[in-house]
Amino acid sequence: MLDVGCGAGGFAEIWRHYNAGLHYTGIDASDSLVSVARRLHPDAEFVRADGAEPLPVKDGAADVVAALGWLHLEPRWRQAIPELWRAASGALFFDMRLHEAGGDLEGAQRLALSGEWDGSTTIPYLAASWREVAGRLADLAPSRIRVYGYEGPPADTVSGMSSVCFATFVLERGEGPLEVECELPYGWPEGVSV
Repeated sequence: MLDVGCGAGGFAEIWRHYNAGLHYTGIDASDSLVSVARRLHPDAEFVRADGAEPLPVKDGAADVVAALGWLHLEPRWRQAIPELWRAASGALFFDMRLHEAGGDLEGAQRLALSGEWDGSTTIPYLAASWREVAGRLADLAPSRIRVYGYEGPPADTVSGMSSVCFATFVLERGEGPLEVECELPYGWPEGVSV
């Protein structure tokens, strides 16, 4: 199990709850979060690396690769998804924010690392074009794409957009033609090959 964007490693115990023998490796871009993760979870492996850059793992290094809670904050999501897929020998599990029109929508999310918001610190908050995401995922040639999502407002700390589709994806490797299970308010985009 490779958890990219692991933060302080909180998912290590959740994944192990379902599989006690799981080998868990967490990757995060933050040195301080990796240090905290190592202290909190000494029986797991943690590595500092940027999830949108080449990961320090071999092709197919993990049965499952997870990337939860950060791709909607990452302007380089187009680089990150193929790299995450490269590292997965079985499945890739991730979430994104989507919208129906073309191009990315970019808002901003207030960031308060300690205490109250300072009134100026923000990070990007992105909703990617569903048509583009679907096409890029199909181009990765998985055997199955499962996607579930619902539409709603982003958190009160987000400005610049009023509604997004909160979507969770599982891409699976295997033989045969692409199968798509799509439960989104938009459906699978017309013209994107299945």
